[in-house]
Formats: sequence, structure tokens, C-alpha cells
Amino acid sequence: MLYGADTPQIIIEISSRVVCFYYAITMIQAFIKLRVRQILRATKGLGVIRIIVLIVLSALSVIGLFMQTEKTPNSFYFTGIYLTIIALIQVNRHDKRFLQIHFSNSKLILLTEYLLLMSPLFICLIYNNQWISLISSIVLTSLIINLDFKIRQKSLNTSFQKMIPSDCFEWKGGVRKTLVLIVALWIIGLGTSFFIGSVPIIIFLLGILPWSFNEKSEPLQMILAYELGPAKFLMHKIKMQLSLFSILSIPLIIAFLLFHLDRWYIPIAEYFIFITSYIYIILTKYAYYQPNNKSTGAQAWVAIGVMGMIIPVFIPVVWLLSIRFYFRSRNNLNFYLNDYN
Repeated sequence: MLYGADTPQIIIEISSRVVCFYYAITMIQAFIKLRVRQILRATKGLGVIRIIVLIVLSALSVIGLFMQTEKTPNSFYFTGIYLTIIALIQVNRHDKRFLQIHFSNSKLILLTEYLLLMSPLFICLIYNNQWISLISSIVLTSLIINLDFKIRQKSLNTSFQKMIPSDCFEWKGGVRKTLVLIVALWIIGLGTSFFIGSVPIIIFLLGILPWSFNEKSEPLQMILAYELGPAKFLMHKIKMQLSLFSILSIPLIIAFLLFHLDRWYIPIAEYFIFITSYIYIILTKYAYYQPNNKSTGAQAWVAIGVMGMIIPVFIPVVWLLSIRFYFRSRNNLNFYLNDYN
């Protein structure tokens, strides 16, 4: 007798698993197609020149990533940067609840999406035989998909927020959501500054958090309230942004220098890179400013600038783009602030 009494049950279980697997693959394919359509829809509004610039900078970034992952220490650093970006995407994305409701394999969908985003890193690590970084990145990505922080929509009004000037409403709004994280990171960085890698990592984490503070353009009344012309308005926004970041980072830099004076250039270079990023982001935001709107063009150029700043060789490109966006932002704001010239 070839089959036992439990054979039909086994066949049913196998069949159900095959069906579930097929369903999961189908759902993942549908979600990936949706993402591809969203990307194509976003690129249609960029124009040919911007798409070419995006392709060129993306190719240069991949080449830089390949060169940096050839050596073991650098492969660890860039893997960590990549994973940090993926973790921030996971924490800040707003469709997690939607995926949980409509897809039974929501975590598998997230994992697939993140692995696709990390495919350039994986290719570089495999080619350069960086197996520890490769395995670690896959394992940590499988853990990142479980991050599901529930940010309580409670209006915090702490003494820290009261110290932020009223005209820095971007920081007030951003700090309201990330205050606990910022304070925790700052204390950890200061308390562990005797470790050579502690302060640079903390400055990096604190530096990328404010990038999201300027995502959405404010209402027109809020920029009119400054009663400044376009040039003075831009200088004021840049000055306030750099001042607030300096208040956060300079104490950490001083603590680092007390223990590692011979490596003074590490936090200093990091500080100036982030200053460059904030200037670029502000100029890009107002170059495409539309009241109460998130500009697709601005978001695309910010993404290009971020890629350029992660690989320091391309920082001069960001400087050139900043000059271009300065004049464009002045022209754009002149339509709204012409009365104050």
C-alpha cells in the first residue's frame, strides 16, 4: 500500500500552502507594479533634463558605492547608512496600516520592496566578496520590517520647543514628533563621546532627521508674515536652520575633540556636509514653492542632492545646484514677496 490514511490530509495541506504561496507572489507582483507606476507618474513631471541628471547622478552614486564597498571598514559604514535610510523609510511611511488591512502578507511585501531598494548595495557587496556585510544587511532588513512605532498625536509643548523661535515653525512641528528621539540620541552621543565612532554616528542620525521638516510648503500667509523680500527671506531661513542644527551638533563636536583631537576632521567635515544639505534643501523647496503643496520636482531634486552628499565626491555638484536653485527660488518667491522688495 503506497498511501496511508492521512494522505488526503497531507495533499490538502500541501495544496493550501501552494495556493497561499501563489497568492503571496501575486500580491507582491501587484504591489511592485503599483510602485513602478507611481515612479513613472512622478518622473513624467520632471522633464527630460532632470531625468538625465537623475540617471547620471544615480549611476555615479552606484559607482561610488562600488568603490567604497571594496574595503571592509567602508563596506560596514555604507551598509549602516543604507540600513539607516531603510529604517527611516519604515518608521515614517504612512501606508503600513493600509498594507496590513488589505494584504495578508504585508511584511513580506515590505521586505521585498526594501530588498529591491537595496539591490545596488547587494550587487556591490557580492562582487567585492563582502559576505559579512551582505548577510548582516539582509538579516537586519528582515528585522526593520517589524518596526511599527505608533506616534501619539499629542501636542507636546515642552521647554525645548518654547526655546525654538516662533518663525522656525518647521522645526517646531518636526521636533514635536521626534523630540524623544532627538533628546535620547543627543544624550547617548554626549555620554559615549569617548568612543571614536559614537559622535559621528549620532551627528549623522541627528543630521538626517531635519531633512523631513521642510517636505511640505507652508501657507502663503506664513511667508508673508516675515515681511521680507525674496533674498532676505531666503537668508533668514538658511540662517535659522543652520543655527538650530549648530546648537544640536556643536556640543557633540566639542565632546569628540576632547577625546579624539587627532581626528578633529571627522565631525567637522560631517558638520559642513550637513550644512550644505540644509542650504540645498531650503533653496530647492522655495525654488518650487507652491502654498500648501508638496512639489514633486522639489522632492526629486532633494533625493538627487541627498545621493550626492552621501558620497562626498559629488558635493561640488550639490554646490552648483544650490547656486542654480538660489536664483530660481528668488524668481519664484518674487511673485509672492514682490511688495517687500
